[in-house]
Amino acid sequence: MSKERTARHHVRRREFLNQDPELPAFIIGVVEDTSDIPDDDPQQRWNWGSITLELGDCYRRVSFDFGMRDEDDRANSLRKIALIAEVVNAVREAIALEVQSRNARPAQAAEDARPQCAQGAVA
Repeated sequence: MSKERTARHHVRRREFLNQDPELPAFIIGVVEDTSDIPDDDPQQRWNWGSITLELGDCYRRVSFDFGMRDEDDRANSLRKIALIAEVVNAVREAIALEVQSRNARPAQAAEDARPQCAQGAVA
């Protein structure tokens, strides 16, 4: 029997962000579970577990680095993902309020029926 380890994950998820599957916006999140690698592993493979967060729209792609090499890197990575989550959640709540506000307005034909990929982003 081989002693090769099969990777386990806390999170391993890839999703398309638009309801229309023809539009390519996506998110990928992966955090490998290294908890079963023994402390005395000669290669210290628990230091090199895969961590990925990637976001993409029709034209751009962003990936984030989450260093786990030492205690300072791990603290910074935890701070970074907490801030990302805080801002994303604040934007989600603001969009929900804006959807509610706009849905309450009288219905009118949209003059600018831009496709989802053509809408601008903050640079």
